[in-house]
Amino acid sequence: MPTSDSANAPVTLEAARDVRRDGEGFFALSEEPWLRVDAAQGMSRGGVVELRYAASFYDEPARPILRFWLGGLGENFKENILPGPCEGVGVWIGRIPSETTEIWISPTNRSGPFNFRLLSARPVRRLDALRKAAAAPKRLFFALSAGMVGLTEESELNWRWAFGAAPMSAYPSWRAARRRENDPHFDRPTSEWKNGPRVVALVDARGAAPRDIETTRASLAAQTYSNCAFFTKAEDAEIDAGDLVLPLVAGDRLEPYACGCLVDHFARHPQQAIAYADEIVGEGDALRPLYKPGWSATLHRFENYVGRAACFRASLLANRPDWREAGADGLIDGLLSAAQHDQVGALRRPLFRLARAVKARRTTIDAIFRGGAPAVTVIVPTRDRVDLLAPCLDSLLRKSLYPQFDVIVVDNDSVEPRTQALLQALQAKDARLKVLHKPGPFNFSALCNAGARAAHGDFLVFLNNDTEIVTPDWIERLLYFAAAPDVGAVGAKLLYPRGGVQHVGVVLGMGGVAGHFGAGLDESDRGWMGRNVSPHETSAVTGACMMIERRKFDDVGGFDEVDLPVELNDVDLCLRLAARGWRAICNAQTILIHRQSASRRGGAIRLQRVYEMERRAFYARWRALVRDDPHFHPGLSLYAPTEALP
Repeated sequence: MPTSDSANAPVTLEAARDVRRDGEGFFALSEEPWLRVDAAQGMSRGGVVELRYAASFYDEPARPILRFWLGGLGENFKENILPGPCEGVGVWIGRIPSETTEIWISPTNRSGPFNFRLLSARPVRRLDALRKAAAAPKRLFFALSAGMVGLTEESELNWRWAFGAAPMSAYPSWRAARRRENDPHFDRPTSEWKNGPRVVALVDARGAAPRDIETTRASLAAQTYSNCAFFTKAEDAEIDAGDLVLPLVAGDRLEPYACGCLVDHFARHPQQAIAYADEIVGEGDALRPLYKPGWSATLHRFENYVGRAACFRASLLANRPDWREAGADGLIDGLLSAAQHDQVGALRRPLFRLARAVKARRTTIDAIFRGGAPAVTVIVPTRDRVDLLAPCLDSLLRKSLYPQFDVIVVDNDSVEPRTQALLQALQAKDARLKVLHKPGPFNFSALCNAGARAAHGDFLVFLNNDTEIVTPDWIERLLYFAAAPDVGAVGAKLLYPRGGVQHVGVVLGMGGVAGHFGAGLDESDRGWMGRNVSPHETSAVTGACMMIERRKFDDVGGFDEVDLPVELNDVDLCLRLAARGWRAICNAQTILIHRQSASRRGGAIRLQRVYEMERRAFYARWRALVRDDPHFHPGLSLYAPTEALP
């Protein structure tokens, strides 16, 4: 392992696993190729390093995985998930474990050709590292204090949180440090451009100034992909079925590589008919990115988050005879609304600078189940804590409006007389409630599975004993989505008792494994892309409030009692449902209060060894998704609970 502190020494990459050289680039033989970092001067063991790396503009952005081999028997390593180089260059600052023997990096999560470079590895002086981490003083304190008492894992985790986020207000300088010009020797397309499709730009120039029309024309003329056409009158446009159509408004601008990225994307994804990209908005110090999540048909119904920063196959126009009158915004909106789920893709790279914003969604959609009344069973695991259980059951039985539900309290060795008295009184008073005794060590998965086996409902709701109902028609609102044939788990918006958001969906990779994104904001805050106030697809929802159709729950075998008895079992269940084609949705218009982890006496600081085996099992099972959550964005930080730069 090199220990030189030279900052400018070359950093070379060699094939290590599932990858081979391909001319000046590489060819991935699997979805997890590995390169060995060779002659990595500046990457001293035990020190802090700044890595700068680049991927081709025409490769789909992915978060690289940096692996530190630690020696010893078996596959002994530590890994870090790095920011995706969505704007050309990625930058990561972190610590290199002192026991490192070798360093590998996995730059992409797709098989096929790709280009990747490690531009530099620069050691960061301790004083500079402390200054950088001081932007997150609480994390810096925990990192230093944990290290002083020998809690290495806790210290390293807090260093990652301290180094891993910058405010969106820093975007102008952040972007300047990550921008680069197109390099034709490095930014090579992955598809054949010689006979590629024509990109037809339909530019709405009605009432536009000549300079705005010329701005857009010049942007098209500067494209690295040359087979483009430009029309300012839709009635003059001659479009063939094999063309790609790009609706614009006069004044809109594209990055020079935008059309090439779109052509390559459609070549890689022949099943997709529409693809959208990210945007840059504002000027000067107000410059900001609009990094968008992967396609969420549900969110699109409530929030027009895609806008017109999109391109589509001309064949779609056959079903839209009125397309010439629709306008750029309306045309994209209508096509997205009619598209099948697998027809839409996201490029996850800022390609557009739009002259004006797209109008917000027009109406609020009434997402409440109004069909028959399928039986619903609510399953509440508990062990004593009558101070939590009593208000939970009271709000559940008193506030819920749904006419056809029952409650199973799964009692895990409660011994307090007050708990027994409460349960006996409620059973005598309300026929909807019964108690299932499940003795033994605490195993949340096993308790939920036992409750499911005893349930009679067509739909199951798993509800923590530290929750309280706020929205009276919460069951109807969850059923609206859970009853759909292609939906698996459905969750709600959870608030802390004193206000503020605790949960509106889980982001994979957050904090290294998974975490709640959108947390800490005010209840009315719209959050990232409006997801804090609108129903949306997400990779997972928390088991603190989760509805699933019973047959789907049974089909995937319920919660994992063996490998994930306490932690991450809810996320794992959602991912196994998704693997069967059943999406997870968080209905952020359904609200409960959640006294997070109070029943487990959770605190702000948790020792990493407590649930280490579960985290390892989960990470090994879902590493491909942990590195690249399809409903998040590789250009956003995994170490901030709200939208931030990495």
